[in-house]
Amino acid sequence: MIRDNKSEFIKKADAAMEEAAEVVLQRARQHNTPIVVWRDGKVVELDPFSPEFDRQKSNSPTANED
Repeated sequence: MIRDNKSEFIKKADAAMEEAAEVVLQRARQHNTPIVVWRDGKVVELDPFSPEFDRQKSNSPTANED
């Protein structure tokens, strides 16, 4: 059995960040603007329609909770 040692506060913070990320992705897709992230010490612009973002949602640790 896997125990979930996360506090309720951490669970709520994680859920809020997941929701905020989804809103950012939706807006970037609506306005066709890049997603800007910090990767490997550099600022990188990513295509919001990239399959990378679709995979993140399905591989998210909180996606299968409930």
